[in-house]
Amino acid sequence: MSRVAVYYQTQYDSSQPANSPFGHYVSPLPLLSVITHLFLAAFHIDTDKSVHLNDNVPEDPMFTQMWQDLGQMQESGVKVIGMLGGAAPGTYTLLSATNFNTYYPILANYISEFNLDGMDLDVEQSTPISVIETLITRLKSDFGSDFIITLAPVATAMTEGANLSGFDYVALDAQLGSQISWYNAQFYSGFGTLFPDTQYISIINAGWDPNRLVASVLTSPANGGGYISPDEVVSSVKALAAKYGFNFGGINGWEYFNSNPDPTQPWEWAQEMAAAMANVTASKKALEASKDKRSRVWAQKRSRSSLKLNGIEVQKSQAHEEGCA
Repeated sequence: MSRVAVYYQTQYDSSQPANSPFGHYVSPLPLLSVITHLFLAAFHIDTDKSVHLNDNVPEDPMFTQMWQDLGQMQESGVKVIGMLGGAAPGTYTLLSATNFNTYYPILANYISEFNLDGMDLDVEQSTPISVIETLITRLKSDFGSDFIITLAPVATAMTEGANLSGFDYVALDAQLGSQISWYNAQFYSGFGTLFPDTQYISIINAGWDPNRLVASVLTSPANGGGYISPDEVVSSVKALAAKYGFNFGGINGWEYFNSNPDPTQPWEWAQEMAAAMANVTASKKALEASKDKRSRVWAQKRSRSSLKLNGIEVQKSQAHEEGCA
């Protein structure tokens, strides 16, 4: 599946005129027919037994419109996934073995209350692998097999290189790969680049399934180091889509609100990425339509065969009855 996704952390853009009581609200709705997944960032667990979405609790009135918009997107098929952790420390410490039963239920309640389709684990402080294994196992147990679990390692971590998380992602996948939907590998900040596409290919050549490797890139140079332009991203996306077909994992952008080429219309970045994979998407739809057509044809043939057989059985039965009369 070739995914087009964005991280949505900044809901209010202070650089633009206010359009709401809370500032300039950046609606995700223009992404409605463009992206497949939206990653809502960033959820943090705090020592006072609260959960914050960035600096405010998720039920704060400033998020009311956002939750309504995200619900509309979900109704249209976009998956909304919460991002847990990131650069701010503390969350995963509170999910350690000694704290888990105190703090995990608080997180789980918010996942249920706001109907999140999954969680993206962004572990940027050294954390024992056992903490992540316990969290993944519990999330799957509590929310079911359809609940999406992704992780967001730096790209070098996929080949056991430099790593912010403090554990081995290859070892994690060996243990729990069946419960992890895919990885949003960060190809920026000195840990990788998507242009040229050689690093992505080298990760696949190391044994990873391309369907489970989504390339995360920066959408603006203001968002960090290692930015590459939309044209460069498109170039690599087209090449990777051509190489791996609809098994290419896709592209993810950090973050939505100020995306180039035009930060006042940030959805254009995602539109360009979706267009770059249009041929792959069309090919997949054509294949699925072909499979569906073949299935219907075979079903009709089986139905006709069954009717013929039933007719023969009826004739045999009638002949038998007449012979016994």
